[in-house]
Amino acid sequence: MAHVFLLNSTVVFWPERNVLYAKSDETKRITLSNPATRCLLLLIQQQGQVIGRDYFFEHVWYINGAQVTNNTFYQNISLLRRAFKELSLNEELIVTVPKVGIRLEPQLEVLEQKIEKPLSDHPVTPSVTSVNTVTKSLRMRTLCWILASVVCCVLAAIVTWEAQFDPRLSRYVPLSVGEGCHWYANQDVLKFDQHQQFIKTSTLDCQSYPWVYLTLYPNFPRISALTCRKQFSRWRDNDCVTHYYFAESRHVGT
Repeated sequence: MAHVFLLNSTVVFWPERNVLYAKSDETKRITLSNPATRCLLLLIQQQGQVIGRDYFFEHVWYINGAQVTNNTFYQNISLLRRAFKELSLNEELIVTVPKVGIRLEPQLEVLEQKIEKPLSDHPVTPSVTSVNTVTKSLRMRTLCWILASVVCCVLAAIVTWEAQFDPRLSRYVPLSVGEGCHWYANQDVLKFDQHQQFIKTSTLDCQSYPWVYLTLYPNFPRISALTCRKQFSRWRDNDCVTHYYFAESRHVGT
């Protein structure tokens, strides 16, 4: 027995299998990512209410020990809108309220149901197939495999290029220039308030080491500041010094 949600009497949302599919034709299905599934489940559970972005972060990513950026969050919301559109649901039923959050419109009819029939993994095919149809199918399958191989090679090349030529520090975002220092911060956080507070109280030597790369996470006791004489580059030897700051003395050495 499985719990599913019937949307507008036409589309079935099966959270346990991360899938949306047409009620009238199970072969018309869209597989969702785990975060997208959890986002849609939250929207259904609080339909009509605006859910704040931080609430999504906490109950979709942080609770599972994962970090998240704004881009990742909005990509998952866009995935849900595309899935709605492809299954003939109105994509505008998922509404972004600027600077507040996301809402699932109450106009969407949602019925929770229990089903016993498993979702078939393969579409039903006719028992009799002509020779020409089989030949065309084999050709198309071969062509798909070739295209998939080409795509995989391209993706592998891109990943290799990124690994070789895009060092981690190059993704740090600039914050400000003050007291002779060029301040950069790790981009995988939501707000930079604590970075700014550190900058205001910093006693770092901005004359000798003006390029500063801060790594700071909320509720994490350690702050690291990599200070360099020049802007960090993979193509030369960098003269840098790392400074560590701890919120409490007992964290030193951990």
